[in-house]
Amino acid sequence: MTHPHPQGGILKRAVRNAGLLLGGKTAAGVMQLGTFAMAARGLGLEGFGVFSVVVAQVMLLTGLAQFESNQAIIRYGVPHLNSRDLPAVQALFKAGTLLDLGASTLAALATVIAAPFMAGRLGWGPDLVFLAQCAAPLAFANSIATPKAILRLLNRFDLLTAQAVITPAFRLVLIAILALTGGGLAWYIAAWVVAGWLGAIAGGVLAWREAWRHDLLTGFTPSLRGLSDANPGMWRFAILSNLNSSVQLVPTQLAVMIVAWMLGPAAAGLFRIARELGTGMIKPIELMNQALYPDLARLIAARSWDRLRRAAVRAGLAAFGVGILVTGLIWLLGPLIVDAVFGREFVAAAPVLVAVGAGTTIRVLAFPADPIMFALGRPGVPLAVAVVSALLFVGLMVWRLPIDGLIGAGWAFVGMGLLGGLLSAIAAMRMVRVERVSQQGTA
Repeated sequence: MTHPHPQGGILKRAVRNAGLLLGGKTAAGVMQLGTFAMAARGLGLEGFGVFSVVVAQVMLLTGLAQFESNQAIIRYGVPHLNSRDLPAVQALFKAGTLLDLGASTLAALATVIAAPFMAGRLGWGPDLVFLAQCAAPLAFANSIATPKAILRLLNRFDLLTAQAVITPAFRLVLIAILALTGGGLAWYIAAWVVAGWLGAIAGGVLAWREAWRHDLLTGFTPSLRGLSDANPGMWRFAILSNLNSSVQLVPTQLAVMIVAWMLGPAAAGLFRIARELGTGMIKPIELMNQALYPDLARLIAARSWDRLRRAAVRAGLAAFGVGILVTGLIWLLGPLIVDAVFGREFVAAAPVLVAVGAGTTIRVLAFPADPIMFALGRPGVPLAVAVVSALLFVGLMVWRLPIDGLIGAGWAFVGMGLLGGLLSAIAAMRMVRVERVSQQGTA
């Protein structure tokens, strides 16, 4: 069995891998913005708002049900690859796939069941309820955590880059056709689902082909017995990771729903635009997180605490610098960007866009803290931090939206970023200190 032995410094390698992802994600981000822009112009403010709510509903339920097998496979897969434990690696892949499929099924069923209940709050008629239920298959397209984890584990960020552009490319083409031909809302939802499925299929093919190329599938059997025997604590880790990733949906998909409930679908569409632009411009930092996590896991496995600290501090400062530059650009050119991309009726999203950028910039100063805590096998702590931050976010939204209007969601982003970054940094530093003292005591 072969496995990757990447060379070079941790941060340098992470930057290189993030650069690979950035190439694909930048293209994907541009295509997604183009897709939303054409959908906004084709559907109008109200129609785009309804479209945003339907997509957010499926994404929210998928995220709530989905187990973050990505984190578990990296956490347990690194030592298995180092020790060349092939059965343990295969057990991880099977467990991750089961979690993905089970969560997708639950999310799809929940989408169908929840649509009528949400319709009463949002004022939807039977036709919109049916359309929301027809979006349920999107849950399966969104659950490809295991294939992505396999590619990350094998250091194939180039293939992740290729996979990242497939779904946005198809969505761009399909929705461009609909915008030019005057297609209705149902066709936009169908295009979104079909393109998602095409990207998911491609991701699965790339990942399993790469696992086969590294001889990780030799002797692979369909047996599901004893999947956790070689990975003690895996199920608990996956559950806690899922809860953590579910909480992350609060400022994304759930926030769209809250805005729709309190201010109406038009405001939800404006918020969707602000969030997509704001988080899209900070995307390089998220990619750095993905690229850095496997290497942080290797440093922790090697008990190399000084290198771990230096890599985390340098990565956090670099991310913060990028965030400041991007937020400054948003502050200067936000209204012009929104007008040029989406149209004049969406310019009201610009102030929220600035606040989203500011809140994200504050949070990313401590972005290496979460992967460090996951790599140390302590997913419960990031979960606790995420829950506290999310509660603050929801509280601020419920409090400020009726008073300030849509900008209240922006203040919620800033408050959540400040609290989350501070708590994560403190928790990670304490964990590393405890591990280091423990190692010195047993030396």
